[in-house]
Amino acid sequence: MTPLRPSRPSPVPFALALVVSLAATAVQAEPGTVAGTVAGTVDCVIEPAQKVKVGSATLGILKEMAFNRGDAVKAGEVIARLDTSVEEANVALAQAQASSREPIEAQRARVELYKRRLDRQNQLSKGIVTQEKIDQVEADYEIGKRDLKTEILKNELAGLELARVRAQLELRIIRSPISGLVTERLMSAGEFVRQDSAIYTLVQLDPLHVEAYVPVSRWSEIRPGSIATVALDKPIGGTYPAEVTVVDHVFDAASGTFGVRLELRNPDNALPAGQRCKVSFAAPAASGPQAHAGQREAPAGGRGAPVSGGRP
Repeated sequence: MTPLRPSRPSPVPFALALVVSLAATAVQAEPGTVAGTVAGTVDCVIEPAQKVKVGSATLGILKEMAFNRGDAVKAGEVIARLDTSVEEANVALAQAQASSREPIEAQRARVELYKRRLDRQNQLSKGIVTQEKIDQVEADYEIGKRDLKTEILKNELAGLELARVRAQLELRIIRSPISGLVTERLMSAGEFVRQDSAIYTLVQLDPLHVEAYVPVSRWSEIRPGSIATVALDKPIGGTYPAEVTVVDHVFDAASGTFGVRLELRNPDNALPAGQRCKVSFAAPAASGPQAHAGQREAPAGGRGAPVSGGRP
């Protein structure tokens, strides 16, 4: 009599249970989401539109520092000044030379004298005045006209010199390139400024830039000019509309995301930068049952998602 062998459990129930478990997981994981986010909502960070370290184009001693940390500045406003005593003297000298018209007027008077003398010589008969005398008067008249042009050119060059020394003076007056806030005052009056020295750090807070990374599955849904909703974390809180300005065309393969920048208007610098937030993008227009009715499955062995009968 053949002994009975213990029967092995059939692998079919185990495989079936595994398939059911994976299917349930796939149903729970909604496509287009990232871990820790809700569908259509991603984490973001609010940054200043610009952050500028302001320095000087020339060497010198700081004479004046007009602003402190936390002060608001406007574009073009004088925020610091180097010692300008030499440059101011050069400007005064060049301005005096450029404004002087006496040499031009004196030479113009000489030209008028030479012209009247030439006219008198021409009125006299040739027998009374020698040809040599006439040639001398004509030469004096022509030389006088050229000397007048020279004086006018000198005056124009003096005007150009005035513009040059004024530009040198302007280089020692430091103006704010943006409208924003002072976050750092790095030097004080009396210090020596080099060309690589930073004097202030300024930030522009209107508008603010909202930086977010969105799953690649939503790349075709987000376009520049679209409006999204930005929800700020506590303690600021609140929701604000923001406009998409940049959509990256290079994906991050490691995380499966792409970068999006939004512009958030911030009048009077009411909202601070450097805080975390969440941004919600509008759902795609074709998202109802009618949109799915026109879809068909991709052919076997093909690549990509189901092809829609409408516009991609």
